[in-house]
Amino acid sequence: MNPVEIKNPELLEILEEITKNVKRVDFSKVRQIPRDEKAEDWTSEEYLKHIVWKGTEHDGYPEMLLGADIASDSKFMYDDPVEKSQIITSMQRCISDLCSWSGARNNALSAVYPPGGFIGWHNNANAPGFNVLFTWSETGDGQWEHIDPVTKEHVVIPDVKGWQCKYGYYGPYDEPNKVLYHAAKTNCLRTTVAFIFNGDETGKKMCDMLIEEIETP
Repeated sequence: MNPVEIKNPELLEILEEITKNVKRVDFSKVRQIPRDEKAEDWTSEEYLKHIVWKGTEHDGYPEMLLGADIASDSKFMYDDPVEKSQIITSMQRCISDLCSWSGARNNALSAVYPPGGFIGWHNNANAPGFNVLFTWSETGDGQWEHIDPVTKEHVVIPDVKGWQCKYGYYGPYDEPNKVLYHAAKTNCLRTTVAFIFNGDETGKKMCDMLIEEIETP
């Protein structure tokens, strides 16, 4: 994954609205979170080896995520229905604005993680394409990590306080040198909003154009 400096003022304005939604979430009211699960188990080297060993039997989705999707009515199970509706409506508007601004095919992820939250090792081989990830961290106490599909190097990208961006290609199983195993964890409030472009040349050009816009002040 490659880092991108966020400079575009229109983008920063949309991202700030997402931050407001994230800060509204009271995780004591979120019912679907597996509170007994620990990041060290699902982001460990042992678990990574297990997922890699499974090969194509791993469907690409993360098997465990301690967080919530606040843009999905069916996935965001919240004990305050009025507040839930307000958060989802506002978040969906932000996602729509980002999709329109970016030209992305679709929003792949809108996850919010509490302190101790994580997304376990997986590879998204079921949904290949060029991905752009926007991540916000309350204090910067978290990280993204992946295995370089060519060198097999274990790469760790620390979070920063506030927003950061990175992009890269998630390959399918029939492109074994491009399958990207990745995970993330945090000790503070964190969110990631991800967008995906097709894996063909047109998708690459659209992704490259978006990166240029993100870096344009």
